[in-house]
Amino acid sequence: MGRLDRAVVKSLLHKYKIIYKYNQCINCIWCLLTETAFDIEICRCSLARPMATTIQARRAPVPVVVVPFDRCTRRPISPGGVVSSVSRIDPYGDGSRTVVRLAWLTVAALVVVATAAFVVDVGTAAPDPVAYDRTAELGVSAETDAVMAGAVEIPTAQVFYSQFQYVVGYAGIETMVADIDDPRTERQLGSPIAAYVRTYDDVEPTVDGRGRLTTAGSPAWTPAAEAVYVVGSDARTTAGKTVVPFGTTDAAESFASEESGTVIAWSSLRERSFDVATADTVRGFVPDRWARANERIDRATDRTDRPVSVVVEPDMDSARQPDTARQEDSARQEDSARQEDSARQEDSARQSDPVRRAGSIQAAIDAAPPNTTVRVPEGTYAEQITVSKSITIAGQDARLRGNGTGSVITVESANVSITGVRIAGTGNRTRNDEAISQPPGDDGEEPDDANTDWDEHIRTGYGYGDAAILAADSPGLVVAHTTIETNASGILLREGSDAVIRNVRVIGTDGWQDGFMGVTALNSRITVTGSTFSGGRDGIYIHRGDGSVVRNSTFRNNRYGIHLMYTSDTLLADNVIRDQEFGGITVMTRPEGNAIVGNDIRRTPTAIQPSGIRSYIGYNTLVDNELGLSTTARESVYEYNVIADNGMGARSTTVIPSSEIARNDFVGNDRHASAGSGPLRIWADDDHGNYWQGAYESPFAVGTTSADSDVADGPNATDGPDGSPLTRSATFDRPYRPSSPVDAALHRDPAATTLAESPALRALTAFRGSVPGARTGSVIDPEPARAPYSPARVDRATTSGDPVHADWWQDLLNGTRGSPDSADSTLLETEMTNDTADNGGTDSSADTNSHDTNSTADTDDIEDGTGAGATQ
Repeated sequence: MGRLDRAVVKSLLHKYKIIYKYNQCINCIWCLLTETAFDIEICRCSLARPMATTIQARRAPVPVVVVPFDRCTRRPISPGGVVSSVSRIDPYGDGSRTVVRLAWLTVAALVVVATAAFVVDVGTAAPDPVAYDRTAELGVSAETDAVMAGAVEIPTAQVFYSQFQYVVGYAGIETMVADIDDPRTERQLGSPIAAYVRTYDDVEPTVDGRGRLTTAGSPAWTPAAEAVYVVGSDARTTAGKTVVPFGTTDAAESFASEESGTVIAWSSLRERSFDVATADTVRGFVPDRWARANERIDRATDRTDRPVSVVVEPDMDSARQPDTARQEDSARQEDSARQEDSARQEDSARQSDPVRRAGSIQAAIDAAPPNTTVRVPEGTYAEQITVSKSITIAGQDARLRGNGTGSVITVESANVSITGVRIAGTGNRTRNDEAISQPPGDDGEEPDDANTDWDEHIRTGYGYGDAAILAADSPGLVVAHTTIETNASGILLREGSDAVIRNVRVIGTDGWQDGFMGVTALNSRITVTGSTFSGGRDGIYIHRGDGSVVRNSTFRNNRYGIHLMYTSDTLLADNVIRDQEFGGITVMTRPEGNAIVGNDIRRTPTAIQPSGIRSYIGYNTLVDNELGLSTTARESVYEYNVIADNGMGARSTTVIPSSEIARNDFVGNDRHASAGSGPLRIWADDDHGNYWQGAYESPFAVGTTSADSDVADGPNATDGPDGSPLTRSATFDRPYRPSSPVDAALHRDPAATTLAESPALRALTAFRGSVPGARTGSVIDPEPARAPYSPARVDRATTSGDPVHADWWQDLLNGTRGSPDSADSTLLETEMTNDTADNGGTDSSADTNSHDTNSTADTDDIEDGTGAGATQ
């Protein structure tokens, strides 16, 4: 590193606020940067006391300045306290070496003093346990909390860690045991200094017929090392069999004898291995969820394919629009003879044909027997209909127009199918504001007896607006090949599980405040595939719809593309999302087990914002967003995501660093990643980190090799192109710190490398690395990859605006983590033609889904060809 232009250095320092953050003056840092020394005439240190700085020359035998500064006079201070001229010391003389030793001793002393605030005094008494609701909890979701509330118990624990300001709560003793011995836990939180478990000696614990633990009182807290534990009993939680702690051996043995368990001590428990549910479990479930969605679609096809019982003949009734009727009358007059012959033939056929005719859609519905089809020919029908039997309404490009109030189609029966229609003319009531302001059970007078549960607010408020299709207590609804224009909701489901929405296009209002959801699913598991949602509030809103699947669909110009609340175990896969007002995929509350896979999201404030626990977020392509990814979901896995050209690539906001974030590619972001308050976050999985554009090999790293050494085409490779062993590893030896203002600039300003390698910054980094308390709000990747994990997808994402999807299916089906570019073995290029595409009533060429495991392929008829279900 040679001398840099002083103006360039000053600009860098000002840009990254180094001068303000580290309380160094421009001149001091200038010397450290250029590794030379010169007279210091001006000091701008902001410390309230004199500050001593030692500068060691590394390149040439030039004088080194050793001087304390006066913040007011802007002049150096002599040892006697008088402002004086700068003294010079030969860096290679004995005196210089003495000064340098003294300087390093001073730094060591400062480290000891600074560290003292974070070191636990082992001689003091252990901290007392706190109320469990005051802990930072791991292990269960809010949904589990609600299910297990009341008399049902989940054994819990709490642990105090030496370098973490909060008490960590664990729902499930096995979760605590697995976490407390994890090396990553110690690196990020410090060592455990106290652990407590709730013991069930005096609360009459019993196990009901469903394996749930119930008690007659509140368990007491006991030091974990003093408790004994019953394992292998009949007691269960939603996660499986659970360990039950006791304070005395007698109480434990009594419970074990009744519930078929074994009593062990704390030391034995620590040695046990538990099958704890993790995000890896969710990863393995993704192919199964896709296959189950295929099964639901197959069943929906069977429900749709019913024999025709009634055909609508609009000329029999005034429901058809006058202009259409006039055109047909004119046609009849031109060929009256032919019409008379045809009529006679039809009259003859009717005598033996069981198919009836009706003058309106509603009349046809009323006349149709259950499990048959009402066929609606092409035309425009001014009707608002109610379906109260299990039938299929099969339109042939039929247009159904309401009168602008209420819902156009109201479904009041299970297993109703609606296909091939175009719906418009809904009312504009988006929700029941009265229900929101005064939920059930509230008399509106005393605030204490109001039902303030947000879940109930949403259900009663959002579930009673207008819609093109409203289905209440009507499971098994099928809507296919249908186009909806709506002023409120497109499809509104209440208690409508097993609904299948396929090849549907919903067009909402231009302003999201004026409309509502494309699909609203309340207490309803839904399967949505091959559909398009534009405008309005949320493309799809799911509330307590566990097990829902949304795949191969496109969302444009909504508030949120996909929005989940109180909804677990979903699969959101291979969707294309563009130009959202707030977020692409947003998961709120604290659900569990959601999988967000293979989506392409661009030009959105926040592309993916999950929440809850044990989620899997992988193989997504996030480009040109303000924020690509928020790692809000705890105990989750984030991998193989391409995060490119965003304002902020990823942000860590969880208080407890409990997720695995590895094998992602960060390219071209203004800033790759940042972190909120909390301890150090380590973004790596063993020897696999992430690819960070700008990361480099430090010339001071131990064991590095020359820059021209052979490296395979990817960070996971172990052999060179010719099959010989690599001469250097697939990761850089220098850790990458995306939360550091200097490392954050490495991919944008080449001069930042000089700043990163300055002695001052390296010393500061070493200090922070040795003191966990000084690493708050930090992210570090100890194994940054030399090359992208998904290079082909990175190239496509950054050079083309077309949707790009990874072929994640085989990796997840086999339970393997892909080698370089395995996530790109099949890249699907698609075009977003949804602005002009029209799904209504037409069956476009079927796209055989590549994610099937049997010969019966799911044919998601995706008119614009988007999604990984397209023909490869």
